[in-house]
Amino acid sequence: MTEENVNSTENDVDLNEEAIDQNNDDLDEIEGIEEDEEIIAELDDSELSALEQMQEKIEALQEQLDEANEKVAQKDDEILRVAAEGMNLQKRLQRDLDNTRKFANDKIIKAMIPVMDSFDKALEVIDDEACEVTTEAMIEGTQNTHKIFAKVLEDNGIEIVNPVGETFDPEQHEAMSMVPSPDHDKNTIVNVFQKGYLLNGRVVRAAMVVVAQ
Repeated sequence: MTEENVNSTENDVDLNEEAIDQNNDDLDEIEGIEEDEEIIAELDDSELSALEQMQEKIEALQEQLDEANEKVAQKDDEILRVAAEGMNLQKRLQRDLDNTRKFANDKIIKAMIPVMDSFDKALEVIDDEACEVTTEAMIEGTQNTHKIFAKVLEDNGIEIVNPVGETFDPEQHEAMSMVPSPDHDKNTIVNVFQKGYLLNGRVVRAAMVVVAQ
């Protein structure tokens, strides 16, 4: 026998062995299926019922799991929507706050416009050489302007402090000097250099005063 014939024979043997192995594997698989079928066939009715109930429970649990996943997805969408609404609300609040800061003095500014109008009228008269203005008219115009401005301050919670004759209060008054005054009790304010101002009861500027020793 030649070497080529020997090699051919060996190859045929190997192929036969592989075929045998494959057949054995197929037989094992068939036997496994048959064994499962035999096991199921050997189960009684109660055991089969238990298996069916278990299968139903598994399917029910799977449905519950699917429903839970769907609810979680819905909750995620709700959270994202609420977060977006929160951001929009924050932007609106910030915009409103900025507008409030910009226009917080709108009321008092509008109230002060007539005061400016009064000053404008007075200046127009002064610049008009053909118009003769008496001292009395100037005084009256100044007093009217002062009344208008005082009313504006009062309407906006500002109180003018002119404490002549009152007892010195360091919370509202600033003593510029102390002088002997036999006509006044000690710590009585005898003169006011500069009036003070309160805004809704809080000192904006203390009155500068002279106090009796």
